[in-house]
Formats: sequence, C-alpha cells, structure tokens
Amino acid sequence: MRRTLLRLVPILAVLVAAGAFIVANRTQAITPDGTRVTLAMALKEYRDHPSALRNDLGQIKSPVAPSEEIKGFTKPKAGVYTYRTDGADSIIYDGDKYERPFPKVTHARVLHASGCVWELYFTPIEEHTDAHRQCSGQGEYLCLAHMQKVSFAGIEGDEAHKCNPAMVQVGGDAVRPGGREETICVAHGNRAAIKIKYIGDETVRVGGEERQAHHVKIDSYVKGDGLDGDAVADVWFDKEDGLYLKVVRSADVNVDRGGGNKGTYRVEASYTLESRTPKV
Repeated sequence: MRRTLLRLVPILAVLVAAGAFIVANRTQAITPDGTRVTLAMALKEYRDHPSALRNDLGQIKSPVAPSEEIKGFTKPKAGVYTYRTDGADSIIYDGDKYERPFPKVTHARVLHASGCVWELYFTPIEEHTDAHRQCSGQGEYLCLAHMQKVSFAGIEGDEAHKCNPAMVQVGGDAVRPGGREETICVAHGNRAAIKIKYIGDETVRVGGEERQAHHVKIDSYVKGDGLDGDAVADVWFDKEDGLYLKVVRSADVNVDRGGGNKGTYRVEASYTLESRTPKV
C-alpha cells in the first residue's frame, strides 16, 4: 500500500550500499516522490565533471592473476548511456509501506580514471544514486568500490564501500558456470560479505545488436549491530569492455535499534541498456 505523505513519526531508514548499510533516524512529514533526472541534466553533470569522482578510493591491486580464458577487457567509452528502468525503493515502518517509483528511463554516466579504472553512476532520480568503481583489465574484471547516495523521508546517506581485496566479478575462479569468488567491502566500520557466482556466457540484445555477456550473480550479507539483511544482483557485463548491459537487483534489510524503533528499507530495480553509443 503506497502512502503519498509520511506520517509525522520517527522514520528509521536503511540505505543499501553493496550489502552494507547506513542507518539514521528522522522525524519529518514529506512526500516520498523522487525528482526525475532528464538527459539534459545528466549531460550537464557529465560535462561539468567528465573524469572519475572517487580517485580517493585508490587504484587497482590485482587480487588474482589474469585469466587466459578471458579475452577482455578494455574500458567502455565515457559519456551518458540510457537504460530502460523498472522498479522503486521504499521504507516499511509500523506496517505501512512508503514507496517511491523510479522513472522508466535512467541516464547513467561513465567516467574514466587512469589505467583500467572507470566509474558508472546510475541516478534514476536525484535522491538515489547507485555507483560503481570498476577495473576493465586484461583477463580480469573487478569492482574496487560501491558508492551510494540516497535521500528519503528527510534522511541523507552518502557512503562508499571499498572492497579489499577488490571484488573479482569476472576472473579467478569466476570464469565458468558455478565458479565463485568472494571479498569484504568496508565503510566506516561496516563490513559486508560479498559472494560472486559466475552463471554463464549469455547474450543481451542492445539496440538491435546481440552482445556477448558474462552473467554474474552478486550476493551481499550483513548481520549484527541491529542489522539483518541481504541484497542480490544479477548483472550482465559486456565481454568487450565490461559495460553493464543489464542489472536486476533487490535488497531487503530489517533494522532493530531497540525501544520499538524498527523498520525496513527495500529496493527492487532493473536497468537494461538501450544503446552502446554514449551521448557526450
């Protein structure tokens, strides 16, 4: 059941960041509707800031040897890419659900850093950014960090979870169906266990073209300190440059800080690339 206006009660929200979480309390009545990010807005943001934003998170230190079974990768072209989008995020509090639908189109930015490193920013609405710092290396494809910035019901969250060692998304043992890798991602003392499972080689249709892709499942788990939740994402990475061709992700996290202050943050979203030609 969707509410268009939050009651004036203490709202507890959990903001998901690659399986790690931000928790905050706030008393405020506001509508949960988001502000759509247009193509013009995304292009202006890209042109104002065309290079990677989080070089403070460091460069790559390969956790595994490059795989001879992998032909890629090169970095994807920088610019603004369009993704068909379906989904929403929501807060569940005291039995009521406050849902915020995403627009049907997301304009995502790809920003280059040095070497194999680049960043991808999904921003379906101004109040929700889901970002990734990647390495498209020769014989390996890695995630160095996951960044998320969320504003919901007057609560602000801005976190970057650095993976140490880097998350091997394609490479190491994750090169054949059933192959697995794992790591830990950390921010401000929050530790998230990340488990990678290689599903298989598949094709994804993008703009009338069949693209070869690595299909990977990413599971994240957090428990303790009042948190109990998990997140899962199925991602199809382009075999040539690692560009996200398709993403289907969900997270469901319960929080209990005592004193009856309980709540749940939930996100379910999918992104499907419409064209491999970015706008600049």
